Amino acid sequence: MNRHAIERELMNIIETVNNLIERSGSLCINFSSIKKEISIHSQTLTNLLKKGEQVGLIVKCKDLGLGENGYTALPIYVVSLEYKVVNEIVDVTDKFIIMKHTIENKLYNNSSLPLRGATIKIFGDVCVDKPVTFIGREYKQIHLEESIDKYYIFNLDSDVEIKSGEIYTYKYEFYLKYFPPMDYFIIEPFNITMLFRAKTYLTKSGKKVIKSVRLEYLPNIRIIKENQGKTYHEVEIIKIQAFKRIKFWFNI
Repeated sequence: MNRHAIERELMNIIETVNNLIERSGSLCINFSSIKKEISIHSQTLTNLLKKGEQVGLIVKCKDLGLGENGYTALPIYVVSLEYKVVNEIVDVTDKFIIMKHTIENKLYNNSSLPLRGATIKIFGDVCVDKPVTFIGREYKQIHLEESIDKYYIFNLDSDVEIKSGEIYTYKYEFYLKYFPPMDYFIIEPFNITMLFRAKTYLTKSGKKVIKSVRLEYLPNIRIIKENQGKTYHEVEIIKIQAFKRIKFWFNI
C-alpha cells in the first residue's frame, strides 16, 4: 500500500473517531466501535491507529488521563483536555450578589513547539477588593484596579516550558458582581476544548438566590448533559472550538 493510500485511510479513521465522539457524547472510542463503523481488518485498523499515534492525531485516552479506555482524535495544537468551571455565591447585598468563579484547565501540548505558561482573561464587574488567585507551577495573588472596559488579561507561568507531549494544569479564582433581575457570565476558552464542565450553585446559606440558569451559545456546540436541580445547575459539553463563547444567564 502506498503512502497516499495510508494517509487517506488514516484520515478516514480520524473522521470516524470524531463522528463517533459526536454521536456517542463520549471522548473515548473503543477499538470494536471503530472497526464496526468502517469494516476493515483488525490488523489494518491496529496499524492505522499506531500510525495515528506516531503523528499525534490519535491518542489513547489512558495516556491523557481521561479515565476511560479507547482512543480520541486530537488536532496538532495545544488542546484543553478538561476545562472545569465552578460558580459559587459568596455574598448577597440589597443591590447585587457576589460570586466566586473557579476555573481549572488541563492543557495537553500536541504541537511540535513548546508552550509557555497560561493566558487568563477576566471580564465583568470585578470585585477589586478581592485578589485573583492563580495556582499553576507558581502560586500568585493579583490585586486588581478598576478598569473602564472591565477587561483584564494576564500571562502567568511564563518562564515555564511545557514541551510537546506534556500535560500542564492550572487553576485560578476571581470574584464578580451580578445585578438583578438578569445578569451574565461569559466563558471563552483560548484552546480547542475536549471536555467542558460547569457547575453553578444557586443557593447561599440554604436560601435560593439564583432562580435559574440559561445558556447562550452557538449552534455547533454539543451539550451532552445539562441538569437544573434545586440547588445547582450543571452542564457538560464536548469538543468546543477555540474562542467559542458560552454565556451563562443568571435569573436573580
